[in-house]
Amino acid sequence: MAANREPVDNQPVVIDYLERNPNFFLDNPTLLSNLNLEHINGKNVSSLIEYQVDHLRKNEQILKTQIEILSKNQGQSDRLAEEAYKQSFALMDATSIESLYDTLFLFLKREYQCSHLMIFFFVEKRPHKDYRNLRFKPTHSKLLYLFSGLYNTNKSLCDSLPSEYIDVLFGKESNKIKSTVTLPINNEEPSGLFILGSQEYNTYRQGFSINLLNHLKNIFVKQCNTLL
Repeated sequence: MAANREPVDNQPVVIDYLERNPNFFLDNPTLLSNLNLEHINGKNVSSLIEYQVDHLRKNEQILKTQIEILSKNQGQSDRLAEEAYKQSFALMDATSIESLYDTLFLFLKREYQCSHLMIFFFVEKRPHKDYRNLRFKPTHSKLLYLFSGLYNTNKSLCDSLPSEYIDVLFGKESNKIKSTVTLPINNEEPSGLFILGSQEYNTYRQGFSINLLNHLKNIFVKQCNTLL
């Protein structure tokens, strides 16, 4: 008895062959008379050539849209980089912990849709009183334990915080937070956490803007250490 065999799908083989031999139908014109493209032509297309032209036009429009999006994103990135460059000097010119925090928060509110800026330093002895959401926590703080994994990977987290973490961080304001980005402060002394919260969904994503944010975070920490 012959074994039952699954039907062989030759379509990928045919497609691959035609892609590698684009002149196949030109070399075998009689085959064109047997082709029926009615089911893919559309209402206003009556020939293979018209179908190809229509297909090319659609691809051209898609490509044009993609280029416009890339151009727009590049323009936004260039502008953000210029603003971050200016902000770097503003942070270095700050003469107090209070002005340092306020300067950064106003910038992040404008450029990063940040509604809450939480900065925690874990210290043995408090060097300064808390100011707004700039807070000094003991090294045995539960908060440091919660984020131990973040320190191990030394990477930023975008929209990856469990709800219970958001509750701990933002307290009564936690229900307003729709997006977050969390960066560890572990290359400086003291260590800490740098957290942005936004009331808008999908505000933060990995890439150029987060790299700039990391840069500003490092400047903030260095200037903070200087002022302390």
